[in-house]
Amino acid sequence: MTFLRTLLTLILLQVLLSPVVAQQNLIYNHYFLNPYLLNPSFIAPNGYSELNLNFRKQWAQFEGAPTTLTANLQMPVNYKMGWAVNFYNDQAGILQTNAGAASFAYHVYLGKSTEVNHKIGFGLSMGYSMSRVDLSKVDDPTDPSLSNANTSNLDGQFGVHYQFNNLRIGFALPSLFATKVISQDNFNTPEFDALKNTFSSISYNFKLGNRLAFEPYFLYRTNEIKENQFEAMGILKIDNLLWAGGSYRQDYGPAAFLGFFLKEKLKVGYAYEFAPDVVDGFGTGSHEFHVSLRLGKKQVSRPSAATTSKQPAEEPAKQEKVVEKTEPQEIPVEVAVAAEQPKQDVPVEQPKVTPEVKPEEPKVAEKVVEEKSDLPPGYYVIVGAFKYSTNANKYANELKINGYPATVTYSALRNFSYVHVGTFTTLEEARTVRDEYRAKSRFYFRDAWILLVK
Repeated sequence: MTFLRTLLTLILLQVLLSPVVAQQNLIYNHYFLNPYLLNPSFIAPNGYSELNLNFRKQWAQFEGAPTTLTANLQMPVNYKMGWAVNFYNDQAGILQTNAGAASFAYHVYLGKSTEVNHKIGFGLSMGYSMSRVDLSKVDDPTDPSLSNANTSNLDGQFGVHYQFNNLRIGFALPSLFATKVISQDNFNTPEFDALKNTFSSISYNFKLGNRLAFEPYFLYRTNEIKENQFEAMGILKIDNLLWAGGSYRQDYGPAAFLGFFLKEKLKVGYAYEFAPDVVDGFGTGSHEFHVSLRLGKKQVSRPSAATTSKQPAEEPAKQEKVVEKTEPQEIPVEVAVAAEQPKQDVPVEQPKVTPEVKPEEPKVAEKVVEEKSDLPPGYYVIVGAFKYSTNANKYANELKINGYPATVTYSALRNFSYVHVGTFTTLEEARTVRDEYRAKSRFYFRDAWILLVK
């Protein structure tokens, strides 16, 4: 009980000594799984609707230690916009805070190329928070400073981030308004006070091959009631199924992470923070659990480069057909009867030219996609493109079982694993093989296309 009273007293003194101080800016170890937790511009970054739950327990064996429960739902509207709702409950000794917010994000794509993910995202959250002091845990509940144990505030956050393929740089203002946890008023008049608390981040996802990736993070926080703080973090990902890593937070200490991604639907992560010297004797370290559930199968993404490259590829094909059909037009001139020469040569045969420009051609679209990549140069006949390498390997193995020479090749630029049935030096060879495979099985190969790597 001595330890408990000591901690409760310290927390109460911290609150009372600064009655206009904002409640602590929340810290999450699983920022790398759900960056929206600290920056509202990162709503549904992968284009899927997600439900996220996070539970954090500090100084686990100590009664009254800080505990935070967070839940948010994120949904993309299209590849440029998304919305989210977020709720959290934060308890620290005698103080409890509940908050809810609605968020909106908008992304501006830079340049016309769809082969690179180059954009700036903006996000804004607006909500409402309520703080309550549990008087049953206070030694002197008649203290005049506690005459109003409940108060509420307008809450708001703003965030922006820049992304160029695997590089992401973010900046957020986690508290747009001054927040009072102890006040004489039931609702505090909003006071714009955004720049006293900031959060900055930078990360880069390094591809180490078809199966491994490593993503380091550097985070920096400024706070009106604490010293500025940096944090370094690194996550190793295996097949986009497992991850492990660690971090170090200034003036606090190290943490370790472990988690898995189940059937492209469920992410489960655990983080353990080793107890720093400042809380020695208050218990063990801190635990944090994170669960993300992907809702639905449809991915909202920017229109593929294939749609823009299809038209130029089809035009040469139509020109080739026109040249081929001009030769048969001369045959009726040689075979025609002399008395009917003028009528046979002129508009009578002309209509036959247009039907022979087969309307079926668009069904067998040329679809030659040119890509700057780290892949060896050549013309690849692609029969499948997958975001997750496990799905690509599964499809390739199924084709091999059925006698097809399928190969999986990973493109770091597009972050896709391609399943192809051959690489060729000329477009003509690739076209021949592509058309052969399209004719073999409409179930497997009707959408086969050609990837040109220079």
